[in-house]
Amino acid sequence: MDLLAAMRAFVAVADANQFSLASERLGLSRAMASKQVMDLEAHLGLRLLNRTTRKVSLTDEGAGYLERCRDILSAIDEAEQEFASRALEPSGRLRVTAPMSFGASHLAPQIALYAASNPRVSVELILNDRHVDLVEEGFDLAIRIGRLADSSLVAKKIGEMRLIACAAPSYLSARGRPQTPSDLTDHECVLYSYASAGAVWNFTAPGGRESVRVGGRVACNNGEAICNIAVAGLGVIAQPDFIVAAHLTTGALERVLPNHAMEPRGIYAIHTSRRYAPLKIRSFIDQLSAAFAEAKVV
Repeated sequence: MDLLAAMRAFVAVADANQFSLASERLGLSRAMASKQVMDLEAHLGLRLLNRTTRKVSLTDEGAGYLERCRDILSAIDEAEQEFASRALEPSGRLRVTAPMSFGASHLAPQIALYAASNPRVSVELILNDRHVDLVEEGFDLAIRIGRLADSSLVAKKIGEMRLIACAAPSYLSARGRPQTPSDLTDHECVLYSYASAGAVWNFTAPGGRESVRVGGRVACNNGEAICNIAVAGLGVIAQPDFIVAAHLTTGALERVLPNHAMEPRGIYAIHTSRRYAPLKIRSFIDQLSAAFAEAKVV
């Protein structure tokens, strides 16, 4: 029995909760993946997985052994990558997920540059405004904006963006201009469905920080769509500068509360590795950090 191969098979099955998906990720047949895990259980004299016809789950012993396997495999991978990468260029498949608007406007050009500079890397960019499960859905890297939930994922800040509160001139003519953040409670606000802070907008001004709970009849899970709804005159929005900038330039939208800046939001590159990330991930994150810091557009 190849003990390391069996450990990798066990980790893959535990992450996927099934043999079929795990075998695809490993490039093995389902039968071979199952045999490797069974051989490992026989070697240890322990049952690591509970099996049903549709999925598997960890036993108590399996849960404990899984963490040890992760540590051992991570250490092996780190050692190999540390020395092999000195003579190798980035290679392999890089799967990246990012918010739709930011991904289209800022990340796509960086993907093109990275692919051109690294011919041994194939890149797949999936744009989605929901938070994906990197392990479950097989992503190497996620770009996320705003407050991060506590997790075991590794996050590196690669830039910042700021929300801007704005509305269409037609709306402001009909409903008046808010003078303070608290005035927004009397206005229609178009909300972002996936906002981590919910319907609370935070502002800063010379007098200090002020938070206001806003409300409205319309919510949406995409920033571009929210912007278009605001242009149509439905209400006030708080959206990233890179989404509203063009509409502010043309006058389709006007900034509200110009003396009250909204708090900046961090832009993060997130991956699953603990102490180690493959060269393809590290080099792409380095490129994004340099590009966004230099451009100062986010």
